[in-house]
Amino acid sequence: MKSERWPENRPQDPGDEEPVDFIHTGPGTLAGRYMRMFWQPIHRAEDLEKGHAVPVKVMSEDFTLYRGEGGGVHLLEFRCAHRGAQLSIGRVEGEDLRCLYHGWKYDGEGRCTEQPAEVKPFCEKIRLRSYPVYEYVGLIFAYLGEGEPPPKPLYKEFEREGVLLAIPPYVVPCNYFNQIDNNGDMHVHFVHPTTIDGVIMAERSMEETDFGLTWYEGFNTAKRIYHFILPNLIKSKRFPLNRSVKEWTEVLSWTIPIDDGNHHRFELYLEHVTGEEAREYRERQSAWFEKRTTIPELGEAILAGKLDLAEVRDRSRNMIQIEDYVVLVAQGTIPDYSREHLSSSDAVVVLRRKIWERELRAVAQGKPVKRQPAWLENGPQAR
Repeated sequence: MKSERWPENRPQDPGDEEPVDFIHTGPGTLAGRYMRMFWQPIHRAEDLEKGHAVPVKVMSEDFTLYRGEGGGVHLLEFRCAHRGAQLSIGRVEGEDLRCLYHGWKYDGEGRCTEQPAEVKPFCEKIRLRSYPVYEYVGLIFAYLGEGEPPPKPLYKEFEREGVLLAIPPYVVPCNYFNQIDNNGDMHVHFVHPTTIDGVIMAERSMEETDFGLTWYEGFNTAKRIYHFILPNLIKSKRFPLNRSVKEWTEVLSWTIPIDDGNHHRFELYLEHVTGEEAREYRERQSAWFEKRTTIPELGEAILAGKLDLAEVRDRSRNMIQIEDYVVLVAQGTIPDYSREHLSSSDAVVVLRRKIWERELRAVAQGKPVKRQPAWLENGPQAR
């Protein structure tokens, strides 16, 4: 369908092929296969307590995530192999999970270990699929692809002294590529006028890299560096636009499809503050986190014409997130890309789409794709 591809009016290269589908990421889709080749964050670690199980949906696929009583994290199929009951409503026992319906019990690797109602248990014949997971820098990562997972990425900068914040995610009801396109899009002066007030962008440049794409933004007050790391990670070093703030912030941000019409954004912030300043900063952020639950509510009210953005700007600390929510959802669940008219200001958007399409063709042909670089352990460096 034309509405599910990127624009026909994009700059054409000689020998351009038919565009590929990067919108759909469910099992069996090309983009889904590609996304599943990488470790992806699926849950905020502090939101999963010991002895609890939760359902999670990633790329139109349902899973059971649970933390054992000893603290270990495990990821299994969504349903019990017996009668298909939802496993997350069951009970955690040690590092195992028992189905609520008939008591079948599974270990963290999906092996059935008990069948209480069976006269002659056949546990050895039953095994659910389990998935590799690990907990790191405040997030739970999973590998949902086939075969052996790639090496676990390490983000050494986020192990440094300071305040590390894993931001509570919320559901944005539109396709994940709305969000990916928004990263690097030239919208800040119009969508975020309060945040950007008095700030002028003096220069901007970009380049393709071995891992994806890097762009640089020079303002009259600061510089910012953004690395787009395929397929869906932004790593940035943000020097504050506010002159009164001296510190800079390290940011990691993943855009994760829930299904083709909804996505999460998992974000990590490392603020370089310590001591009393760190304590005060945590307190301020805790209050901010509590109010983030209102972002979808306020965003939907604005989209429905019940509230005006100007009204909300006077009473919310989450204004950037609300403004982004509104413009992303306003594009449509899946935008009609055939109606776009891209221009020179969309250079980052166009290049990233081209790179993404090239990577999907490589997956389809069984060729190597770009991988996360080793230098990520030391962080992106300014030019």
